[in-house]
Amino acid sequence: MNLDDKLRQKARQEDIPVPEAFHHRVEETLHHLPARRTRPHIWRRYLGSISAAAVAIIFLLPNSSAAMADTMAHLPVVGPLFQVITVRTYEQEEGKNHVSIDTPQISQEGYSSGAQEINQEIEAYVEQLIDEYEQTAHSDGYYNLDVTWEVVTNTERWFTLRINSDMILASGNHQERYYHIDVPSGERKRLSDLFPEGYDYISVISEELKGQMRQRMEANESEYYWLEGTSQLGTYYFDSIDPNQDFYFDDQGQIVIPFDKYEVAPGSMGSPSFTLTTPELYENLLYQP
Repeated sequence: MNLDDKLRQKARQEDIPVPEAFHHRVEETLHHLPARRTRPHIWRRYLGSISAAAVAIIFLLPNSSAAMADTMAHLPVVGPLFQVITVRTYEQEEGKNHVSIDTPQISQEGYSSGAQEINQEIEAYVEQLIDEYEQTAHSDGYYNLDVTWEVVTNTERWFTLRINSDMILASGNHQERYYHIDVPSGERKRLSDLFPEGYDYISVISEELKGQMRQRMEANESEYYWLEGTSQLGTYYFDSIDPNQDFYFDDQGQIVIPFDKYEVAPGSMGSPSFTLTTPELYENLLYQP
């Protein structure tokens, strides 16, 4: 059953007739739509009419019929709830030195405290990177920096933006930063916000991470992590995550903990990441993507 048939069926189930004013509101909406200057293809002409009618239905029908409103509530959201654009690109080439930085900005209809906070933090981060480059670029040697961004999640419940930074000096280094927004509230969220107050998520996540690291080393002798009893860095070893460790949700809604290069392992391990599977974590999870 298509959408039209479903709406007609819902309408027939009610005794409330569609008011005459509704028809006038639809006609008025269509009458005031701006005309397109060029119509190179017939299908585009009909597509524009269909889109306009869909907009009228979405905004007008829920006010005319309770059954229709219930039907519309189960339709998927069309289009992204948050949008991200590159508002600035900084590029410099000087000898062997190269830098290219794309600065993203999050936008949404209406006000979002999370988007505003993240945009300000990203701008400050980019300015820091530019300052570091300008202070280092004139020295002898090779300086290469590329900064890009990617939207990881954008649903009606959760939004995640990732900033990728690839730098080459004496050696290469890859870093990632994740920024999250709870879409219904528009507020920024961190790892500590995912769990109820008093729940020791730090210990639960840290123990699972150390367990996964040991399993990987046992399964593959080429993998190596800095754990107690195995670290070659003296007294330093990975024991616990930061309270607001970087994370993101994968396509299955599982929490992934990524680490920067050299953070928990030698550079040969690159930037490892771990998908958390402990049931207790998800039983206490306050947000879902």
